[in-house]
Amino acid sequence: MAGAVEAGYEVTSIDGFADQQTVELAHVAILVAYDEYGFNATALLGEIAKLDATQYLGFVYGSGFEAQPDLLEAISGTIPLIGNVPSSVKAVKTPARFFATLKLANIAHPKTYLQPTMELLAGYLQKFSGGCGGTHIKIVTDKVSRFESNRYYQEKIDGQPVSLLFLACTNKIAPVGFNEQWISSTTAMPFRYGGAVSQIKLNLSLQQQMIEAAKVLTQQFNLVGLNSLDGIVQDDIFYVLEINPRLSASFDLYATHSVERNLMDLHIQASLDDEALLTMDIKFVPVIPISKACVVIYAIEDMVISTKFTWPDWVVDCPYSQQKNDDIRLLAGQPICSVVAQADDAGVAKEIVDTRAEVINNLLKIVLKRDEYASLL
Repeated sequence: MAGAVEAGYEVTSIDGFADQQTVELAHVAILVAYDEYGFNATALLGEIAKLDATQYLGFVYGSGFEAQPDLLEAISGTIPLIGNVPSSVKAVKTPARFFATLKLANIAHPKTYLQPTMELLAGYLQKFSGGCGGTHIKIVTDKVSRFESNRYYQEKIDGQPVSLLFLACTNKIAPVGFNEQWISSTTAMPFRYGGAVSQIKLNLSLQQQMIEAAKVLTQQFNLVGLNSLDGIVQDDIFYVLEINPRLSASFDLYATHSVERNLMDLHIQASLDDEALLTMDIKFVPVIPISKACVVIYAIEDMVISTKFTWPDWVVDCPYSQQKNDDIRLLAGQPICSVVAQADDAGVAKEIVDTRAEVINNLLKIVLKRDEYASLL
């Protein structure tokens, strides 16, 4: 959102949260029901049908479609998509095809089962093929004997969760930056996304492993625009976990820090086969070398926040009430807001954001347990 507005676009926002900053930045902000499987398709298509499609350059999408790529296909009949085509999203999020591609290309990845076998031992991970945000990941507590639709099972690898944000166009990629991620775990959601920091330092070997994996997957799945490659580093080996074939949370760590061109512009132009990008031959998308960290703050119990509460200027994604005098009611487990910080060094940015997260938790009288992570996925 901020990146698009900064690039000079007038934005209509459709999301499942409609936070304060989105409402303030958007020309129009629309709230649509959203659950663990993504957007309510009927409600979303209904809202899009009310819009004058001739007034829009296209539909820029983030999370909420991995489990239902056919919804993207339906939207494309009304408004052009900006990002990967639905067939690419579906292919990347089909475990059988994705992990077979990794195996054929000799790209390191955790041992993965597409259905239960007697070999599956306690400690393996069960994942939903269209899931995002880590809330769908469960730890297998016993041998799995029953197949569950759209689930797959994966060896748990302990290590450093990292990602690569990259721009894809005409089967080439330009890396934007390397990021570190962490979890905000609960008993029910042990791998819930907790936040990330950009511009981390990785040795050249790891950088090259991630870049080469992104190149291969871009070519195999015809990826375009900004994408995120997620994985785990263990013993100087990068193990691929997934591709997010759309704007990811890491985009916001760079969106306002581009050097030559706005990242949203690059995403749009790459998606629309802009002539200026067709001969893309750059090693990295140049961005200002500043590390930005973001921590998601979740409610640990049902709570009420007064609309008169004053949020610090380093808090974003603040909850919003359409009625100015109504208190904001949140259920346990819902995201409350995000805390951000930036510095010249990723470690310093993390220290600052941790301190600020503690401050906001105290202000909201929340005790938020944030574990040092061993694994994101």
